[in-house]
Amino acid sequence: MITRVLPLCLALSALAGCAGMSEQACVTADWRTVGFEDGTLGRSVASIGNYRQACAEHGVAPDLESYRAGHAEGVEVYCRASNGFEVGRSGAAYQGVCPTNLEGDFVAEYNSGRRLFELESALRNTEARIASNYRTQENIKQELTAIGVTMIASETTVEQRLQLVTRSADLGRHYGELTAEIQQLERDRAAHERELLDYRQTLASRF
Repeated sequence: MITRVLPLCLALSALAGCAGMSEQACVTADWRTVGFEDGTLGRSVASIGNYRQACAEHGVAPDLESYRAGHAEGVEVYCRASNGFEVGRSGAAYQGVCPTNLEGDFVAEYNSGRRLFELESALRNTEARIASNYRTQENIKQELTAIGVTMIASETTVEQRLQLVTRSADLGRHYGELTAEIQQLERDRAAHERELLDYRQTLASRF
């Protein structure tokens, strides 16, 4: 079992393959461990190109053979069918790293998880748009209130009042458009909720 950890690479795991590695990190790196970590994260073996580029600045070349060996071991962990569902549900992309004997089950579970991710995302996005429209309507109401105060102010000129009337009309139309959109979004949300509930029930029946 691989037990050695490369702290720098783990710290930069969200970045592009430890770009900007120090000379010491390049020299002392356990490339089998680096490959293993990348494999368990579902990264392509081509990721070593990022390390090669970073370490080339220090005249160091990664151990490709060790990296590939570790990567193959990591991929065995990543490509478990149960992990496929979690990867799909997280919204992460599958980079085609699984060997043929594991890919079928992994991808089937990945697609199931991905579908759940898409349904949950659709519901969240619709709810966010509804909330955004309500906030915009609230801002419109506040502006209309301010316009009303300005309209009756003695220092407001006739020309300014005409401009305020036009602005009020525009705001009123926009408010109405938002109301219509909210109504449609509410229907969309109900549909998303039903679809998500139905899909969750199909998943529950599998276990």
